[in-house]
Amino acid sequence: MNFECHPSPLNASVLFLDKNHRVFEVFKNPTEYSNTINIRRSDRAFWQHMKENPVGGRVEGLIHAAGFSGILQIRYRYVDHALITALVERWRPETHTFHLPFGETTMTLQDVNVLWGLPIDGLPISGADTGMSMYTVRDKCQQVLGFTPEEADVRGKRVKSSRVLQQITSNFSENEASDQDCIFRARQIIFYLIGCIVLPDNANHLIDVKFLEFLVDLPACSGYSWGSAVLAHLYRNLCNAAAPNAIAITGPVALLQVWVWERFRCFAPAIARFQYNAPWKGSLTCTDISTHCLKTYRSQLQFMTEATFNWRPYDDIVARLPDICRSGMGIWRSCCPLLYYSVVEHHYPQRVMRQFGMFQLHSMNRRRKTGWNWLSRHAAYVCQWEARHQNLVTGELITSVSVANDYMPWYMEHTVLYVSNPQLPAGPTSGFQDEGARAQMMSKTMGLIHRSEDVDVIHGAAYRALKMSNVPQYTQYSTHLTQEPVDLVSYPRTQMLGRPRRRGRGGRNVQEAVTSNWGTNFETGGSGSGVNENENFAGNFGWSHNVGTMFADANIAPNNDDTDMGGSWQSLLATACISEGFDVGDLLDPQQNDMGNNNQFVDPNISQAGFFSPSSHMMDPNTSLAGFVTPESQMITFMPETQTNYQYWAPNQSNEDHRNRYENVEPNPLDWRLDLNLFPPPNDP
Repeated sequence: MNFECHPSPLNASVLFLDKNHRVFEVFKNPTEYSNTINIRRSDRAFWQHMKENPVGGRVEGLIHAAGFSGILQIRYRYVDHALITALVERWRPETHTFHLPFGETTMTLQDVNVLWGLPIDGLPISGADTGMSMYTVRDKCQQVLGFTPEEADVRGKRVKSSRVLQQITSNFSENEASDQDCIFRARQIIFYLIGCIVLPDNANHLIDVKFLEFLVDLPACSGYSWGSAVLAHLYRNLCNAAAPNAIAITGPVALLQVWVWERFRCFAPAIARFQYNAPWKGSLTCTDISTHCLKTYRSQLQFMTEATFNWRPYDDIVARLPDICRSGMGIWRSCCPLLYYSVVEHHYPQRVMRQFGMFQLHSMNRRRKTGWNWLSRHAAYVCQWEARHQNLVTGELITSVSVANDYMPWYMEHTVLYVSNPQLPAGPTSGFQDEGARAQMMSKTMGLIHRSEDVDVIHGAAYRALKMSNVPQYTQYSTHLTQEPVDLVSYPRTQMLGRPRRRGRGGRNVQEAVTSNWGTNFETGGSGSGVNENENFAGNFGWSHNVGTMFADANIAPNNDDTDMGGSWQSLLATACISEGFDVGDLLDPQQNDMGNNNQFVDPNISQAGFFSPSSHMMDPNTSLAGFVTPESQMITFMPETQTNYQYWAPNQSNEDHRNRYENVEPNPLDWRLDLNLFPPPNDP
């Protein structure tokens, strides 16, 4: 029984473009569509100038009155071409939504209003788009912008953006400027923002002078719906880029990338400092995300789930946003046409109800022509726009993301599920290995197997899925799946003593191999290591090298619990300390210190609270210090039978076993007061 992956919707009643969409070509010819779409931008020099020369208070007040102060809060960001390309492949012109495995999502009026602070509730950006002579264009620029462009800077009814930027970057002192000069300055900045960032055309270096009529009265400029024009322009450019032969995209793609960062948190960089008026303005860190890799984005989008998408990113901050970011709340859910001169695109919030915290139900091509009055030609759409407050989408408010029971079965039947082809043969390809489509296909196969009762269908589907995943041999392998409980209890791991080694720096690389009571420069060694334990012990503590002789002369019975060894140990310790010049009277007080059954020294000046070792090391409960024992890592056991062979590692060496190289190296002495803390320093008088 043969199974194949269907690259088109099972039901074409919704997504009717079929083979006239870029995604079909990506599925059929992935090699030819391995490159990203080109993105046209020309605003980098402008943002660099704004960073070095911030707008003054007088000019900024005029820009705020016109409704464009929110745009000034953003800064230049590199646009990830691979990310935008992956989103274009998911964009459907039929519904104006991105089709993902868990449902539809799109940018709405709410996103434009919140992210850029543009007004959305106002008059449409439309009107008569008539031709102009070069002289008329130059006169309009002089009247509205305060400068006259050269003839070489005029193309038809458009002006080169480089000429406008030259005027903006010219010397301007707000303290010495008149009110009219400040107005000219504000108009120049807004004109450049509209033509190169908010509503750029395909050329992206020419600005249409038709926008000048909106800038004559700056306070009245905020009464127009610039946000709806931006959304219509973005929708149109995404639709154009979804064509199989498209090689570039323009429009407000910077806004689209910020929207992706808000919604797809797995693609978003880390923010160094959050700002409510411009959340993505500060320094960003991309150490935990993949960038500029088309295969990576395709794979992640292919296997995204509902839980990994941020449906309501503004709920926690909307009350603290500036007023310009909440000015159009009344029409965020309006089902209405979006008008921008010749462009008419529809806003469908009912397809993405989960973005508004509501229960999800399943529920034009117009070429540009010069010389038409689009307000009269689009009179029907203008009437619908004027009724935007009455066409709000309503639904059942919910606290969690949820859909109707029949939504996902309906959606799976009407969507394009696969962008990458999961049945391509495996090969030594370079770069990221896109396995998202294969993972999606395996999930669909498991669903088919679960629903089927025909053994032949089950076997055929399972084998075909494994073959398309390039692992048909797995039908013959034993499985690691088990019905028995799996023991996940962690075993005790070796503890690292001291700080971990840092690259490029020397340091202690001592690791305790077994339970030991020794200091940090010792490790348990094996037989034949060539280390004399008496020399090792004596050399590292600065005492007599003939420790074995001292043990023998004292006639001590090792590991004999019935022997009272208190006096003998004090005599032995006194002999060792006197030979090195220490005053044993400052170290031990026989009246206050008692030796434990395991022969460990205890600090008499430390309180009894909170420090305990295992029961084998506890002190006699009848003593005054019952319950306190020096931590195990700071103890020394003097009994010869409890000692084992120890290998010394010289400081500032690697943790490799260089036993032969350091067999005869004299160990460096330790400062017992600092490293072991066995005894307190003498009290100051």
